[in-house]
Amino acid sequence: MKKITIILSILTLIASGCRQATKKTANNELAIEEVANKKTTGKIVSGQNQPVSEKESGYLHPAEDFLKQLMNEGELQLFFSNNWTFVYHKYGRCDGSTDGEKMNLSPFEIDGIIKLNVRNDGDGWACEKKEPTESYLDFRLKEQVKNWNRFEIPNYDNQGKDGVIYIAGLGESDYLVLHYDSNNLIVKMEYRSEDPG
Repeated sequence: MKKITIILSILTLIASGCRQATKKTANNELAIEEVANKKTTGKIVSGQNQPVSEKESGYLHPAEDFLKQLMNEGELQLFFSNNWTFVYHKYGRCDGSTDGEKMNLSPFEIDGIIKLNVRNDGDGWACEKKEPTESYLDFRLKEQVKNWNRFEIPNYDNQGKDGVIYIAGLGESDYLVLHYDSNNLIVKMEYRSEDPG
Protein backbone atom coordinates (compact mmCIF):
# COMPACT_ATOMS: atom_id res chain seq x y z
CA MET A 1 0.00 0.00 0.00
CA LYS A 2 2.90 2.35 0.80
CA LYS A 3 4.40 1.72 -2.64
CA ILE A 4 1.11 2.66 -4.30
CA THR A 5 0.94 5.85 -2.22
CA ILE A 6 4.52 6.76 -3.17
CA ILE A 7 3.88 6.07 -6.86
CA LEU A 8 0.67 8.14 -6.76
CA SER A 9 2.56 10.96 -5.03
CA ILE A 10 5.26 10.92 -7.70
CA LEU A 11 2.69 10.92 -10.50
CA THR A 12 0.78 13.77 -8.85
CA LEU A 13 3.95 15.81 -8.50
CA ILE A 14 4.91 15.21 -12.15
CA ALA A 15 1.40 16.07 -13.32
CA SER A 16 1.34 19.25 -11.24
CA GLY A 17 4.52 20.45 -12.92
CA CYS A 18 2.91 20.02 -16.33
CA ARG A 19 -0.36 21.79 -15.60
CA GLN A 20 -0.87 25.44 -16.32
CA ALA A 21 -1.28 27.61 -13.25
CA THR A 22 -4.46 29.12 -14.67
CA LYS A 23 -6.37 25.85 -14.39
CA LYS A 24 -6.55 26.09 -10.62
CA THR A 25 -8.02 28.96 -8.63
CA ALA A 26 -8.71 29.64 -4.99
CA ASN A 27 -12.29 28.45 -5.53
CA ASN A 28 -11.31 24.76 -5.86
CA GLU A 29 -12.63 22.49 -3.16
CA LEU A 30 -11.13 19.23 -1.94
CA ALA A 31 -13.28 16.21 -1.12
CA ILE A 32 -14.23 15.19 2.40
CA GLU A 33 -11.73 12.59 3.60
CA GLU A 34 -11.75 10.00 6.37
CA VAL A 35 -8.71 10.47 8.63
CA ALA A 36 -7.93 8.37 11.67
CA ASN A 37 -11.53 7.18 12.10
CA LYS A 38 -12.99 10.68 12.06
CA LYS A 39 -14.41 12.84 9.31
CA THR A 40 -12.22 15.82 8.53
CA THR A 41 -12.68 18.27 5.70
CA GLY A 42 -9.85 19.38 3.51
CA LYS A 43 -10.73 22.30 1.34
CA ILE A 44 -9.91 25.66 -0.06
CA VAL A 45 -12.10 28.23 1.66
CA SER A 46 -12.97 30.59 -1.13
CA GLY A 47 -14.06 34.19 -1.18
CA GLN A 48 -16.09 35.03 -4.24
CA ASN A 49 -15.08 38.70 -4.37
CA GLN A 50 -11.35 38.31 -3.91
CA PRO A 51 -9.55 37.55 -7.16
CA VAL A 52 -6.31 35.61 -7.09
CA SER A 53 -3.67 36.32 -9.71
CA GLU A 54 -2.39 33.55 -11.99
CA LYS A 55 0.99 33.60 -10.25
CA GLU A 56 -0.56 33.35 -6.78
CA SER A 57 -2.98 30.59 -7.79
CA GLY A 58 -0.06 28.56 -9.17
CA TYR A 59 0.99 27.71 -5.62
CA LEU A 60 -2.45 26.45 -4.61
CA HIS A 61 -2.34 23.17 -6.54
CA PRO A 62 0.90 21.92 -4.91
CA ALA A 63 -0.49 23.05 -1.53
CA GLU A 64 -3.70 21.08 -2.16
CA ASP A 65 -1.66 17.96 -2.96
CA PHE A 66 0.43 18.50 0.18
CA LEU A 67 -2.75 18.91 2.22
CA LYS A 68 -4.21 15.63 0.90
CA GLN A 69 -1.02 13.75 1.78
CA LEU A 70 -0.90 15.35 5.23
CA MET A 71 -4.53 14.40 5.91
CA ASN A 72 -3.93 10.82 4.81
CA GLU A 73 -0.69 10.55 6.79
CA GLY A 74 1.20 9.99 3.55
CA GLU A 75 4.83 10.73 2.83
CA LEU A 76 5.57 14.42 2.36
CA GLN A 77 9.20 14.41 1.21
CA LEU A 78 8.30 14.90 -2.46
CA PHE A 79 6.94 18.37 -1.69
CA PHE A 80 10.17 19.71 -0.15
CA SER A 81 13.30 21.12 -1.72
CA ASN A 82 16.81 20.19 -0.67
CA ASN A 83 18.10 22.36 2.18
CA TRP A 84 14.71 23.56 3.38
CA THR A 85 14.15 25.41 6.67
CA PHE A 86 11.81 24.55 9.55
CA VAL A 87 10.53 27.26 11.90
CA TYR A 88 8.70 26.42 15.14
CA HIS A 89 6.65 28.91 17.15
CA LYS A 90 4.34 28.20 20.06
CA TYR A 91 2.75 30.81 22.31
CA GLY A 92 1.20 29.89 25.64
CA ARG A 93 -0.61 32.34 27.90
CA CYS A 94 1.54 31.33 30.87
CA ASP A 95 4.83 30.23 29.30
CA GLY A 96 5.11 32.89 26.59
CA SER A 97 6.80 32.25 23.23
CA THR A 98 8.79 29.14 22.40
CA ASP A 99 10.75 29.52 19.17
CA GLY A 100 13.25 27.52 17.17
CA GLU A 101 14.60 27.20 13.66
CA LYS A 102 16.54 24.52 11.83
CA MET A 103 18.06 25.06 8.41
CA ASN A 104 19.55 22.85 5.68
CA LEU A 105 17.12 19.98 6.16
CA SER A 106 16.84 17.08 3.73
CA PRO A 107 13.39 16.45 2.21
CA PHE A 108 13.35 13.06 3.99
CA GLU A 109 13.43 14.71 7.42
CA ILE A 110 9.83 15.95 7.14
CA ASP A 111 8.54 12.37 7.46
CA GLY A 112 10.57 11.72 10.61
CA ILE A 113 11.56 13.54 13.77
CA ILE A 114 13.11 16.98 13.49
CA LYS A 115 15.30 17.73 16.51
CA LEU A 116 15.77 21.41 17.16
CA ASN A 117 16.92 23.77 19.87
CA VAL A 118 14.11 26.02 21.13
CA ARG A 119 14.11 29.07 23.36
CA ASN A 120 11.24 30.04 25.66
CA ASP A 121 11.03 33.69 26.73
CA GLY A 122 8.93 32.96 29.87
CA ASP A 123 6.79 36.02 29.16
CA GLY A 124 3.15 34.93 28.98
CA TRP A 125 0.43 37.45 29.72
CA ALA A 126 -1.44 35.35 32.30
CA CYS A 127 1.42 34.47 34.64
CA GLU A 128 4.35 36.08 36.34
CA LYS A 129 7.36 36.41 34.06
CA LYS A 130 9.92 33.60 34.31
CA GLU A 131 13.54 33.41 33.27
CA PRO A 132 14.09 32.44 29.61
CA THR A 133 15.03 28.80 29.04
CA GLU A 134 16.47 26.70 26.24
CA SER A 135 15.72 23.07 25.50
CA TYR A 136 15.59 20.52 22.70
CA LEU A 137 12.36 19.64 20.95
CA ASP A 138 11.57 16.49 18.97
CA PHE A 139 9.06 17.66 16.37
CA ARG A 140 7.05 15.24 14.26
CA LEU A 141 4.53 16.91 11.95
CA LYS A 142 2.27 13.88 11.61
CA GLU A 143 1.93 13.69 15.41
CA GLN A 144 1.21 17.43 15.70
CA VAL A 145 -1.71 17.30 13.24
CA LYS A 146 -3.43 14.22 14.72
CA ASN A 147 -5.67 16.44 16.87
CA TRP A 148 -6.46 18.96 14.15
CA ASN A 149 -10.20 19.35 13.64
CA ARG A 150 -9.84 20.71 10.10
CA PHE A 151 -7.39 20.87 7.23
CA GLU A 152 -8.06 23.99 5.20
CA ILE A 153 -6.35 26.44 2.90
CA PRO A 154 -8.19 29.60 3.98
CA ASN A 155 -8.82 32.48 1.63
CA TYR A 156 -6.65 35.11 3.27
CA ASP A 157 -5.98 38.32 1.36
CA ASN A 158 -2.30 37.45 1.05
CA GLN A 159 -2.79 33.73 0.25
CA GLY A 160 -0.29 32.74 -2.45
CA LYS A 161 1.51 36.10 -2.43
CA ASP A 162 5.27 35.66 -2.76
CA GLY A 163 4.79 31.87 -2.76
CA VAL A 164 3.36 31.74 0.78
CA ILE A 165 0.40 29.45 1.55
CA TYR A 166 -1.36 29.10 4.92
CA ILE A 167 -2.93 25.83 6.07
CA ALA A 168 -5.28 26.09 9.06
CA GLY A 169 -5.63 23.18 11.45
CA LEU A 170 -6.77 23.19 15.05
CA GLY A 171 -9.30 26.00 15.00
CA GLU A 172 -7.43 29.22 14.31
CA SER A 173 -4.70 28.42 16.82
CA ASP A 174 -2.52 25.84 15.01
CA TYR A 175 -1.48 26.33 11.41
CA LEU A 176 1.27 25.85 8.86
CA VAL A 177 2.90 28.49 6.69
CA LEU A 178 4.43 26.99 3.54
CA HIS A 179 6.95 28.99 1.50
CA TYR A 180 7.29 27.78 -2.09
CA ASP A 181 10.09 28.36 -4.60
CA SER A 182 9.66 28.85 -8.36
CA ASN A 183 9.67 25.03 -8.81
CA ASN A 184 6.65 24.68 -6.48
CA LEU A 185 8.74 23.01 -3.80
CA ILE A 186 8.60 23.99 -0.13
CA VAL A 187 11.77 25.83 0.91
CA LYS A 188 10.50 26.85 4.34
CA MET A 189 7.77 25.46 6.58
CA GLU A 190 6.56 27.20 9.72
CA TYR A 191 4.54 25.39 12.38
CA ARG A 192 2.69 27.95 14.51
CA SER A 193 0.57 27.35 17.59
CA GLU A 194 -1.09 30.31 19.32
CA ASP A 195 -2.91 29.98 22.63
CA PRO A 196 -6.30 31.57 21.86
CA GLY A 197 -6.89 32.50 25.52
